[in-house]
Amino acid sequence: MQAGLSTKNAPSPNVILPYFSFGALSFLVASIVLFIAAPDLTQHYLSPRLLTLTHLLILGWITMIIFGALYQLIPVVMEVKLYSEKLAVVSFLLFAGGLITLSASFWTFNFGRSIGLEVGGYLTVTAVILFAINTILSAAKTERKTIENAFIITAVIWLLLTVTLGILIVLNFAFHFISGSHLELLKLHAHIGFIGWFLMLVVGVASKLMPMFLIVHKLPVKLLSYAYFLINGGLILLSVGYYYFPEKWFMLLSALPILLGVIAFLRFNYVAFSKRIRKKLDVGMKLSATAFILLAISLVMGFAILIGPNFLGAMQTRFEIAYGILIVLGFLTALVLGQTYKTLPFIIWLQKYQSKVGKIKVPLPQELYSEKIAGYHFYSFVSGIIVLISGILLAEVIVIRIGAALIILTAALYNYNVFKIVFHKEKK
Repeated sequence: MQAGLSTKNAPSPNVILPYFSFGALSFLVASIVLFIAAPDLTQHYLSPRLLTLTHLLILGWITMIIFGALYQLIPVVMEVKLYSEKLAVVSFLLFAGGLITLSASFWTFNFGRSIGLEVGGYLTVTAVILFAINTILSAAKTERKTIENAFIITAVIWLLLTVTLGILIVLNFAFHFISGSHLELLKLHAHIGFIGWFLMLVVGVASKLMPMFLIVHKLPVKLLSYAYFLINGGLILLSVGYYYFPEKWFMLLSALPILLGVIAFLRFNYVAFSKRIRKKLDVGMKLSATAFILLAISLVMGFAILIGPNFLGAMQTRFEIAYGILIVLGFLTALVLGQTYKTLPFIIWLQKYQSKVGKIKVPLPQELYSEKIAGYHFYSFVSGIIVLISGILLAEVIVIRIGAALIILTAALYNYNVFKIVFHKEKK
């Protein structure tokens, strides 16, 4: 994010920092809930504690950080002013309130009507709508019509569809106006969110920033165009299949273009890593590289799940839970952990030192946090994911809790670094 990007359009740090702070704390709370909910991870994914955990991770941790990062990156990458900083503040307050209400309500959920879930859902949907308005209207002003920008805007549209379906599912528990299995609706909700929102966004942002951080040029951009159309086309087919035509062969056929699209993206990143000028990877880039490895593993698991009980037998449910954990707590969390160190220090550095460059000696952005602490939580995170997934597949609660304890350690160390950056005192 440093080299090659204009920062004159960057919004006030006061708009961005609450997102990172709340997101970091949500990660810590979610990791504690993971430890408590360990027995549920060996049984079934539709339980109150797992629903609480899922929404803390997806909304409170990952999406909250992404919102903050996008409010910073869209003006910088697209070279436009943020449409409204006040709207960004309001969307944060609504989103935080919605998440807290949803999490508390899911914890005591009995699969009937829940006023708390409805209120939390309405707050969340409103926050997402405001976020979408802000980002889309900001992007509309840019003259840079790139494939990376198309990924970001399309991801925001899929996010709107995700949260809309989410609130419809909540209401359907009480009013039963949508026919079909709640499990299938939840699977559709999860896959639209992961593929349409997270994956599309990851491809768009990573394909812009990774080459910049690695210092590499002349990359095969056509691969990104292939990825865009394959992933979107496959997701549309998959969505139709989940509700109207859930035949196994059709679901596999729908998943194939998504797989090919992700392979095109992974190929793009492989070329970037192999041609990079900056050979030594800092902890942020190590975490990002780990994320893509976890993504590749999760794709293999996803296809095994689509093949179904004929292949996995009694392990089908555990495999599905492990698959979800690997995506959310593995791939997405590794990416957010890594990219925090590429964005948050620079936001604070811009605020405190940009005007002083050349006048006094100023610290580098990476000097605003402890590289040693970041290194420790890189190893605790990788170890935690390996142990956690093993525990789920083996149905061993004690092993799951050991993995969860390592994730708690990761979250605690990450929070230390985040708040060290946020509360950094300017050096005179």
